[in-house]
Amino acid sequence: MLHRRSFLAALAGLTVALASFGASGPAAAASLDELRRQGVIAERWDGYVEVRVSNPPPEAKQIVERVNAERRELYRKRAEQQGVSPEAVAKIYAPKILEKAPVGTYFKKPDGSYVRK
Repeated sequence: MLHRRSFLAALAGLTVALASFGASGPAAAASLDELRRQGVIAERWDGYVEVRVSNPPPEAKQIVERVNAERRELYRKRAEQQGVSPEAVAKIYAPKILEKAPVGTYFKKPDGSYVRK
């Protein structure tokens, strides 16, 4: 129980990092946010993003690949520090990321359905 509390406390301290999570500068953050706002890129229940539309702009796939790679690395590092799986870390981050995502962002639930913020 104590291990879980320290794990959750460490994650809570990382919410500031989530504001710029998956961005490599102001232009990249605006691109991710704009594509989420438009519903092109969706957040997922497992802490990653995906292209949601069938005919996305060319940059959407690149942004998804970059953001997911950055998140995968962050989850791996946090999991290693806390002695848990990267998947467990990602699932804890997912609602926090959605909370900070712009209005209009789609969220893919575990059953495959979407809800829009």
